Amino acid sequence: MINENRTDVALGLIIRALGERPIKGARVTVWGAAFKPGTNDVCESPALALSEVLQQAGGIVTVHDPQAVPTTMVRNPELDYTDDLAASLDGAEVVVLATEWPEYRQADAQVLVDRPANPLLVDCRTSLDPEPWRSAG
Repeated sequence: MINENRTDVALGLIIRALGERPIKGARVTVWGAAFKPGTNDVCESPALALSEVLQQAGGIVTVHDPQAVPTTMVRNPELDYTDDLAASLDGAEVVVLATEWPEYRQADAQVLVDRPANPLLVDCRTSLDPEPWRSAG
């Protein structure tokens, strides 16, 4: 989860990662929607708030969460969703880790790195070991 006062900082990181590309029209994958790992609770979720801001800025947002997709779909039907971690990356221009689920920390960077259109990962929780991701490209 992202500290709810830090959504603007997370958005700044995403804008910087995109470089010259605007958010409008960018394909953004957000890993995590739940308020915290181990729950499907999205009430006051900073990760979901960030997803909403990205979508309102014109981003094409796909959300993956190990447990909260059904709950989030009811609350935010305007977002795209998937329960398949690898498929969540297909065509993404930037991937944003927003909730620190173990599934994301344990993800195999070598297997996943070729799926996004542009392998940019913004770790808003600083919970990933960056070395495997850097090594994978």
